[in-house]
Amino acid sequence: MSPTGVLFSYAIGLIFTVGGVVFLIGLDDNRFLFGVPYLIMGLVILGGVAASRRRTRRKEGGEGRSHEPPSRSPY
Repeated sequence: MSPTGVLFSYAIGLIFTVGGVVFLIGLDDNRFLFGVPYLIMGLVILGGVAASRRRTRRKEGGEGRSHEPPSRSPY
């Protein structure tokens, strides 16, 4: 993923998360109806981007290693 895509994904996740918290705090009626879904969507977006970055770093780091055969699964 490009750095711009990562930045925009984090920004969108942060907007949803902050919006969900603001809805939970600021609304009198239907605070859970609007706040909880936005908060969950924001956390899922942030978690997904972070997981994608970890997988990408792990994959890039693994290519520079020696050419050892992969370990075999006992199954």
